[in-house]
Amino acid sequence: MTTPVYDPPRGTNSYLAYVAACAVGIIVVVARYVVDLVASVRSGLVSVPVRTAPTTEVPQPPGGATVRADRLTLQVRTDDVPGGAIGLIRVGDVLEVVLVAVLIALVAAVAWTISRGKLFDRSATVVLGLLAGAAVLAGFVPTFIRRMGWNWVVSGLGWDGRLPAPVVEPPYVAVYLGLLLVICFRFALTASQRMVRDQSGLV
Repeated sequence: MTTPVYDPPRGTNSYLAYVAACAVGIIVVVARYVVDLVASVRSGLVSVPVRTAPTTEVPQPPGGATVRADRLTLQVRTDDVPGGAIGLIRVGDVLEVVLVAVLIALVAAVAWTISRGKLFDRSATVVLGLLAGAAVLAGFVPTFIRRMGWNWVVSGLGWDGRLPAPVVEPPYVAVYLGLLLVICFRFALTASQRMVRDQSGLV
């Protein structure tokens, strides 16, 4: 009688490289946020994107062509606007960084589950469910909180809140398609897990 030998899933090394790449991605996202935050605090400025009516009151190119713009980015001194508005903007930024890091970590968790040969375990569908929920939160919550801060800044500057108005363009399409893809994959795994249970012991 021979001792059974564990045969690891094929491509384990490539999965580990994928997980390592996800870890590097988290580090890059967090590092970039920290650098931007430090620069903002040191300069005492915060960026606020606004949309205005199309205007020619923008720097014109030397060639004489007419340039019109309806979107601008304001560099506002943090001392000139309510502290609560800056706080909302900071909270929105932090939430975005945290949720993006969570998304990357969950994708790495799926790859790690596959590398261990547990694709058809219930844990895989649980991770995919968490991934879908995190995608929705990351796509909408940080932008909503930042918008409240941007509106507060616009009001604090003395504008009537109608023009200019903060630009808010959540990645609806990207979030929607990504969510559909994750849910579809989860449905496929759920069906496959049922088939594996039904055929258990038959082969």
